[in-house]
Amino acid sequence: MFPERFAPVLAELQPLADRFAAAGHRLFIVGGMVRDLLLNRFSGGDFDLTTGARPDEIKKLLSGWADAVWNQGEKFGTIGARKGERTYEITTHRGESYTPESRKPEVTFSDDIEMDLSRRDFTVNAMALEITSASPTLVDPFGGAADLLTKTLRTPLSPEISFSDDPLRMMRAARFVAGYQL
Repeated sequence: MFPERFAPVLAELQPLADRFAAAGHRLFIVGGMVRDLLLNRFSGGDFDLTTGARPDEIKKLLSGWADAVWNQGEKFGTIGARKGERTYEITTHRGESYTPESRKPEVTFSDDIEMDLSRRDFTVNAMALEITSASPTLVDPFGGAADLLTKTLRTPLSPEISFSDDPLRMMRAARFVAGYQL
């Protein structure tokens, strides 16, 4: 059971979730949006979602629903959309690998939500809320909800892997410590 404060977000996303479910795809709210909903700090803004659907399928599912669709992030699996005043970014589950000479990842698409969550910066951002199931289901394979409660900042993978993949995550760590008192 989720707090009542989740209801407006879930209601707004229901028509989109229904489209994905009817096409046989799962759809998840992901990352900082889940974190902020759990902390009661979600103030609107963009909606970040993830799915096993590939970019071409995402575009088809958005057609007729969204007011505008763009594909500038399609190479990385992200399709953007606007409906009314809201912006949505829907990204295919993915894995990433980095080479030492570039911060840009080599992306591979995946059908596995846990693989997708493992590539995220911190456990508090490595949570997803499935919205295509009979009732919303929290996916938290790395203990992000518990880390929010204990104000612990950890990486889903080893810190050596996480910070060598993207050194800017160290700056994000400082931001989280300051902004969320983690």
